[in-house]
Amino acid sequence: MFLSVKEERATVSEAIAAVVRDVGSPVFGVVGNGNIHFVSALTANNDAYTSMRHEAGAVAAADAYHRTTGKIGVATTTYGPGFTNALTPLSEALHARIPVVYVLGDIPTFGRRPIDVDEHALLTALGVPFVVAGPHNAEEVTRWAFHQAFEDNSPIVVLIPYDLVDATLSDPATTFPVSGPTIERSRRAGDPDISAETLHDPARADALAEELACDLVGAKRPIILVGRGVINSGTLSHVESLGEDLGALFMTSVMARNCVPDQWNLGIAGGFMHRGRLDVVRRADVVLVLGASLNMFQVRKGTLFGERTKIFHVDREPQDSLATVHKQVAADLKVILPKLVQAVARQHELTAHVGDKSEGARGWRPHAAGLPACERDDLDPGCFQETASDGRLDPRFVLRRLDELLPDNRTVVTDGGHFIGWVPKYIDCPDARSTVLVGTAVMTIGLGLSSAVGATIGRPDRCTALFTGDGGALMGLADLEVFFRVARQKQHMTCGEDPQFRGIGPGEQEPSAVMIVLNDAAYGAEVHQYVPRGLDPSAMLLEDQNFAAMGEPWGVAGLTVTTPEQFRPGGEVEQFLKAQAGDPCILDVKISRIPVADFLKE
Repeated sequence: MFLSVKEERATVSEAIAAVVRDVGSPVFGVVGNGNIHFVSALTANNDAYTSMRHEAGAVAAADAYHRTTGKIGVATTTYGPGFTNALTPLSEALHARIPVVYVLGDIPTFGRRPIDVDEHALLTALGVPFVVAGPHNAEEVTRWAFHQAFEDNSPIVVLIPYDLVDATLSDPATTFPVSGPTIERSRRAGDPDISAETLHDPARADALAEELACDLVGAKRPIILVGRGVINSGTLSHVESLGEDLGALFMTSVMARNCVPDQWNLGIAGGFMHRGRLDVVRRADVVLVLGASLNMFQVRKGTLFGERTKIFHVDREPQDSLATVHKQVAADLKVILPKLVQAVARQHELTAHVGDKSEGARGWRPHAAGLPACERDDLDPGCFQETASDGRLDPRFVLRRLDELLPDNRTVVTDGGHFIGWVPKYIDCPDARSTVLVGTAVMTIGLGLSSAVGATIGRPDRCTALFTGDGGALMGLADLEVFFRVARQKQHMTCGEDPQFRGIGPGEQEPSAVMIVLNDAAYGAEVHQYVPRGLDPSAMLLEDQNFAAMGEPWGVAGLTVTTPEQFRPGGEVEQFLKAQAGDPCILDVKISRIPVADFLKE
């Protein structure tokens, strides 16, 4: 057992480890000279540490852990190449607004050596905040990093200079230096710079709520777009009350899916929305966006809303969007939403003498005879076919069947790639925190396997279903062994102190994890975008790999799926999944590259 942080002989690395232990965060890492003392301080105390096999995987796993739990995961790597290997998932976490604490080895205090890279400059260029830990401030800056990561929804880096990793603590200073940049927020010209104090100001929230209520009351076809900010802020009950009072329909971001009643839920907004629901969205006169970023995917590259739709965007940091936003409101949802519910009720009282006085006549719901069907062949030709003209499986058929065959109690992790346009449409999830969609923030692939590790650690009570493409799977193979390892350890894990969580025990008729490779033998997104423009496809095509055999060194079973018959009820896929009780497995599904996902069509 190492010494307490407060004891004089504790080191910088031990002090940081003690804060991580106190917070209760699991750590994902790859060891090296710059962080070996920190990791040793964790493992010697039996703290939650998962050895990854690639530095990018350490950050990606910590990112996914937060997405599934709402808690902060910790990543750690050494300096230099350990850091540069992790730049892509660090950028993804930043742009996706995921709080992660990244403990990183740093250049020595006496200056850069020939082997060093300027990590401060690289972090500044990315826009990622960082602090430097030393003997006088190690505990303070680490606690600040956890607090600020939550406050800003941002990764924060804690740097340990190489010559200070085992330095003993001195008396803590009353203040500590915070290095690094302030994250630049994307704002429209003329928008004020909103401070944290302003965000939490009740008087300002009262004024904004009254203003928004005036805009919303009287809308004939209102829709509320619910984003992850609503989930994180715990304000869903207020959103449901607001929807009922306005007579609004709902739609959600991917990361907030299934958080509102199905009766009024149009589904996932943007490029993942079924074509049968698009006309309803485009006829909305008012859309209230709560805690969603309105990114490219959410607004369907600017085509989701009608030309006359008024959009009101409420978030902590409203971003610029391809959609035309009528009004942006920077506000803390926990502060403004209760006030907005009250303000809308007051507005209804003031206008009760005009028009129909019955509460049921408000908004869209009284006139909606039910939501339209999600899919129609005339809107999406071929959407119900089982195979495409090349004889390979249609991805839409594959995913419909997998939605029925995979365990209901699941976490769905989706890597980047062309197939990403299909998975959220067809694979359902039990709640908002059971979807881990990686790669969309910075358009990357290859982080799926590592993300599945973090999701499995975060929710060991669920079957982890990883959807990846063949290109992304090959890129991320370094952490294949880690995924199998943690999937087999599920029955020994706990998920916080919540009694509803349980590990998947041996003998249950479901696999602990399934790696589904949607294998089109190509970089599909590039094929669909650039072959029609006349570019040569040679570098876009991949040799068709046997992914089903890739688990053999670890005793993990695999199945190659090439025909619709294998997906029939009681067929080979169903029997295979049942046979993997408590174990991970692989499905190598040969899909066609002919169908094109909507996000590439528009």
